[in-house]
Amino acid sequence: MLGVALPLMMKQRKVDIVIIGFVFASMPLIMQLGRMLFATVSDFLGRKIFFVSSGFLAVVSGVIYYFASAPLDFLFGKVMEGTREGSLWAVNRAFLLERNGGRWRILVHLRTVLYVAFAIGSLLTGFLIVLFWYEGTMLLCAFLGFFIVFLSLWLTGGAKERFSARKALRFLDFRRKSRVFKISLVLFFMMGVSFGFHAGFVIPLFLDQNGFSAEVIGLIYGAMILLAGLFSHVFSRSSRVRHLILFSGVLYSIVLSLMGFSSFVLAGALVTVYGFVEGMSSVGQEGILSKICAKESYGTDIGLLMMGLHVGESLSLALSGIFISIWGFAVPFLLAAVTYVVFYVGSYMILKE
Repeated sequence: MLGVALPLMMKQRKVDIVIIGFVFASMPLIMQLGRMLFATVSDFLGRKIFFVSSGFLAVVSGVIYYFASAPLDFLFGKVMEGTREGSLWAVNRAFLLERNGGRWRILVHLRTVLYVAFAIGSLLTGFLIVLFWYEGTMLLCAFLGFFIVFLSLWLTGGAKERFSARKALRFLDFRRKSRVFKISLVLFFMMGVSFGFHAGFVIPLFLDQNGFSAEVIGLIYGAMILLAGLFSHVFSRSSRVRHLILFSGVLYSIVLSLMGFSSFVLAGALVTVYGFVEGMSSVGQEGILSKICAKESYGTDIGLLMMGLHVGESLSLALSGIFISIWGFAVPFLLAAVTYVVFYVGSYMILKE
């Protein structure tokens, strides 16, 4: 719901698009700082407490957005939302890998469930905005946070071992990581740069500029995510991760390049088609994570890789608002297409090792 409603809400409240870019750029950084701390601690103290805290912070961020009217209000909400995301994503992949013997396809199933949930929220959002306005939609998001807390309390898994600062620092010591891990960190940074040029507020406002109503934007965005979930599940059975990364990467660059020069019906169609590409590429991304992260430090290693991704994403999100205000949407979409080439070509080569 937030993915569609928040950019439209900020535009409706006359927040400048450059400011929107900076507000959205804050979230990946806040998320990653929290994620690294939470992931490292969770490798010792267990995962459950961080699932619970993610629900509580969902309530807090939803209430803040309900009252938000100025850029600083939205920024404070993004800080809370970023901390919530960091708490959740610090533990969810590691939690599943530990319970499934490190088999990477469970991560694709996680991504599929995420896509389906995102699609449901997106499909409903436009209609919720019409029925309950933005304020009612934000309160509903806050209410869902209570549901997350309730579900999290049913999880099993307490402390794993006594916390050791020395061992935690060893997990975080970048010098101990393999050459492949270090190269992968750079590749994830480039992937994050690419994502930031079309993620967050960019596509909802791109559709808004092309004359689509809030209801239709929600439907298009929801269809895109639903396709991503469907095809991530379909391609999860593939064992040719390298070729999947390369093929999906080429399609990604083509679709985003065309999107930059599209308008109205074609723009909506290309956004929907992008879901197919996103679903296919997500399988390769999760495959990389499972192959290069150490079993004893899943949470920390995944967190380090995601640090590269989210630093890159924050950088390009901040630049996106500036570029759009000067040149329109074509420039960030083209930059997304070009920078992703580094990720998929580099990943294809490194996975051969």
